[in-house]
Amino acid sequence: MTYEAALARISGLVKAKRREKEIGLRAAAQESGVSSSTLSRLERGVASSLPDAETLSKLANWLNVSVSFLLVEEQDKDSEENAPKPTTPEIVEVHLRADKRLSPKTAEALATMFRLLYEQLAQSEQQNSDDN
Repeated sequence: MTYEAALARISGLVKAKRREKEIGLRAAAQESGVSSSTLSRLERGVASSLPDAETLSKLANWLNVSVSFLLVEEQDKDSEENAPKPTTPEIVEVHLRADKRLSPKTAEALATMFRLLYEQLAQSEQQNSDDN
């Protein structure tokens, strides 16, 4: 796995964990033991390199996964079950950020557009099923 793909995975997992727990960056930093600035860079996908071993270990513990789950394409089923579950828009955003053909700004714009369209269509689908 490339370091860009690992960073994209970490980004998605951090975002999903914060969403699941409904906490901000400061609370996540306090829980994880990773600085809020580092978490912010990782979540936004703008880190220039992988975190050091100590930070990876803290992240893995907070995310309830193994360090190898963060870095290796082959997934350990036990770790995968404990990992935060990203939403479909979060998964798409991770893939857009990992795409080397897109600038970070373009990837963010596409992810925002997809999330908004997804939410609008999901809400419409829900209303249609409620009406029937």
